[in-house]
Amino acid sequence: MQSKYKLPDWANEGPEDLEYRTYMMLAHVKSLKKDLVNEKLLPVLFEVDTTLDYLYRYDAIKMTEEDTKITAGDWGPLNFVFSTEEETIEQSQLMDKLVDSAIDKFEDLHSMCREIWREIEVNLKAGYISDKKYFLADGFVFLKTKNNKLLIYYFNKPVKNFTSSWKDFKLQHIKTQDWNQDDYFESLEEIVEKKSDKIIIKSELLIDVTIDNHAIAVINSFIFSMLRRDYSF
Repeated sequence: MQSKYKLPDWANEGPEDLEYRTYMMLAHVKSLKKDLVNEKLLPVLFEVDTTLDYLYRYDAIKMTEEDTKITAGDWGPLNFVFSTEEETIEQSQLMDKLVDSAIDKFEDLHSMCREIWREIEVNLKAGYISDKKYFLADGFVFLKTKNNKLLIYYFNKPVKNFTSSWKDFKLQHIKTQDWNQDDYFESLEEIVEKKSDKIIIKSELLIDVTIDNHAIAVINSFIFSMLRRDYSF
C-alpha cells in the first residue's frame, strides 16, 4: 500500500549530498515565502501541511527506532512493529540529518500562513439570508469585496463522513460582477423564489486582498465551520 505521507521533491531529487539537499530545501522555502507575499495562501498552506505531516511522521519513526535500539539491547532477532504499512516511510541518512532543520523552516512557514489567515478571518463576515433552513442542503454564497465586486459561489450539501474538513468542502465560483445593490437584491429574490430549498449565505470581506488561491481558503473554511456548527454534520 502506498504511504499517505508524500516525500517532498527537494528531499528526493539530485545528488545524495547533505549540503545540496539543504540548499534545495532552503530555496524551496524561500519560493513559498515569495508565494505568500504574492497572495497565494491556498497552495502554500496545502503544501506546508502536507510537508509537515511527512516530516513529523519521519521524525517520530526515527526517534522510535533510536529508542528501540537502546531498549532492545542484545535481545537477538526480536522484531518490533510500530506502524502500519500505510504509515511506513522510507528512511535515509540524509533525511535523518535534515529533518530537524526542515521542521523548523516549515513550522515558520506555517506560522506565516496563520498570521495571514487571521488577518483575513477577522475581516470576514457571513450570515444567513432570511431564516436559517431547517435541513442541510446545497446553497449559494454571495461575497461582497472591499473593491466593490460581488462574487457568487455554489456549494453542494456536505456529506457526513465524506466532508470531514474544510479542505473537502468546495465553493464553486459561478460569476463575478460589479457590486450593485439593486442587482444584488434582485438576484437574491430570484433564488429565494425558484430555489426555496437552498441555503443562502451573504458575506463580506472588509480588506482588499486576492480572492482566488488566497482568501478563498479562509472563506471556504469559514462557511464550512458555519454550516457544521448550525447543522451538526
